[in-house]
Amino acid sequence: MKKILIQLAMGIRNFIKYIKYGGIVYVNISQINYNGILEGKKVLVTGGSSGIGYAIAKKCLNEGARVVITGRNIQKLNAISKEFDSNNLLVLEWDVSDSKLARKNVEEIDNILGGLDIVFNNAGIYTSKSFLEIEEKDWDAVLDINAKGLFFVCQAVSEYFLEKSKGGKIINIASNRGILGDYGPYGMSKWGVIGLTRGLGRDLISKGIIVNGIAPGITATNINGIKVEENAFSAEPRNKRVGLPEEIAELALFLASDAANNIIGEVIVCDGGTSLH
Repeated sequence: MKKILIQLAMGIRNFIKYIKYGGIVYVNISQINYNGILEGKKVLVTGGSSGIGYAIAKKCLNEGARVVITGRNIQKLNAISKEFDSNNLLVLEWDVSDSKLARKNVEEIDNILGGLDIVFNNAGIYTSKSFLEIEEKDWDAVLDINAKGLFFVCQAVSEYFLEKSKGGKIINIASNRGILGDYGPYGMSKWGVIGLTRGLGRDLISKGIIVNGIAPGITATNINGIKVEENAFSAEPRNKRVGLPEEIAELALFLASDAANNIIGEVIVCDGGTSLH
């Protein structure tokens, strides 16, 4: 009964916001054609089977890269491989919460692709439970993937780059929840991602490794079930709409390219102005 009342209250609140701010919002974005700016690059996208990760993988493929996407559901990964039907897209089942797999899988990806140049740490999960509802198992599940998993992927990839005596790029997907503050493990995990990104950016650049991040706001993904083709309205952002995975992918591609080599240790916010005070 308590959960039903909470959901009802949220529904009423969203309805009031809808009435206050008005109407249905549709979104169309332009995409930049970089004419194969990642030609010959080898790319890893964790959590690449849907949402932001899927959009990043697709953009990298379109710009000439060879890409490995990872996820915990091999059936879903295989379906995406079949969808793209490209020799340049490969899949690997990988639960990043198991830190023992990090180095092993980086080496496997090196064998699959014949190298590795760019890594997008996108794998992440979220719990919608309120502060007083969150249990230890919820905390552990989120932190194990969003924080611990990302940390050990960064570590394994950095070791790989150093052993190969080559530079590389790591782009971590954070969240504006890590900037605004949050009551749950998701926001805390993303706060940690932002701190790690800045620290690694500072310390690894001398070794030729460039680390940056992106902090999206509310984005239309499977996690939140938003269907932008029906209505992209959201009261929270200052532009009153959700972001699209494709918008994050455009920014991600820029950071992965050599055009962004002077951007180091930054976490770029893309949240429709939500985090502006």
